[in-house]
Amino acid sequence: MRKILISVEQILTFICLMLYSGTPLDAFLTDGFTVKENDRTIFRLLFTLTYIVSLSLISLRWKKAAYAFSKDKFIWILIGVCALSSFWSLEPETTIRRVIALAGTTIFGLYLASRYTLKQQLKLCAYMLVISIIMCLLFVIFIPQYGIDPVFNSWRGIFSTKNVLGKRFVLSAAVFLFLAMTNKENRWFFWLGYITSGLLILLSQSATSAGNFIIITVAFLVYYRILNLKFKVMIPVLTLLSTVGIAFYYWFILQADAILGSVGKDTTLTGRSELWPVVLEMIAKKPWLGYGYGAFWTANNSESSIIIQAVQWDAPNAHNGFLDLWLALGLLGFLVFTIGFVINLLRAIYLTRWNQTSESIWLLVNLTFIILSNLTETTMLEQNSIEWILYVSAIFSSQLSRRSNI
Repeated sequence: MRKILISVEQILTFICLMLYSGTPLDAFLTDGFTVKENDRTIFRLLFTLTYIVSLSLISLRWKKAAYAFSKDKFIWILIGVCALSSFWSLEPETTIRRVIALAGTTIFGLYLASRYTLKQQLKLCAYMLVISIIMCLLFVIFIPQYGIDPVFNSWRGIFSTKNVLGKRFVLSAAVFLFLAMTNKENRWFFWLGYITSGLLILLSQSATSAGNFIIITVAFLVYYRILNLKFKVMIPVLTLLSTVGIAFYYWFILQADAILGSVGKDTTLTGRSELWPVVLEMIAKKPWLGYGYGAFWTANNSESSIIIQAVQWDAPNAHNGFLDLWLALGLLGFLVFTIGFVINLLRAIYLTRWNQTSESIWLLVNLTFIILSNLTETTMLEQNSIEWILYVSAIFSSQLSRRSNI
């Protein structure tokens, strides 16, 4: 009986992960993403069910969850700031609804960390991502009007745009690479998932995701092999890698016109260079507290319409998670997130140096992914987002791992 209950719980967790990552349901309800203002009621109901399931399952192991809960106060302070922003939000009702969703998403991340070991979490994610890969292939082959982005003639699979597909499979590549390097069994399966994720990124034609894929791969090798070297070896190696990386970055900037022009791109990063200065102007109007969590980019907001009129395209967000965070919560929220992020980054480096564990390495990889994915897209502090769930679970898992090691 106990095995049956455990299997049912794992199936429920798998379904929740699938829902947070992305399903074909959205494509069918929007007729291949051609309907913008579709009814989201069914998604709200499904996500609400995941919050209820998470709370119910957490109550079964509340002591472990309470310990993890108490070990990172900045996540909860940040959610508190989001809730308080409803008092000055442009749209208080929208902010309250999205804060509830963010809290529910965070609780699911806490549940993952308190219920499963890190490798169990990532294996569940790997199986979920395999289903996503298969569905993307089926969409492109059998429903190309849904699976192919008509604007860029590139793959988007079950996702709304090619950039979302690229972003999702950069995360997928990180998961599969981590499991391939840290597991002795079924390595071929995880390597195949890593390679397939890379191929899907190439087929999405998302230049940013392709770059992030390379950086994540190199970063993992640095964390896995170099951080545990002796200081007299580690420091020169990291200095060399940093020097080469900076030199390559400046070379790329100087040669951007030639490089991007050769592949049909331009140095405006698809309109972002025009978008960001206008966003900064809007931030300067309310720099301390922002416009309220989840309120700025709503359809009825006159403030976001100023940006859209200025850039002459329908920007759904700032295409930069750090700017969107500042827009929503001002300097207050930005500092709360940054302080918590830096503390976890330094702690992960220390734990990797002190006693290299899979939890500390994965936390470093995940934090690197958060930085990269938010330079040109927005995945930070998003409700109902697999990126936010894995960020939360990585932090709490490292805390629980440290406790068991002590």
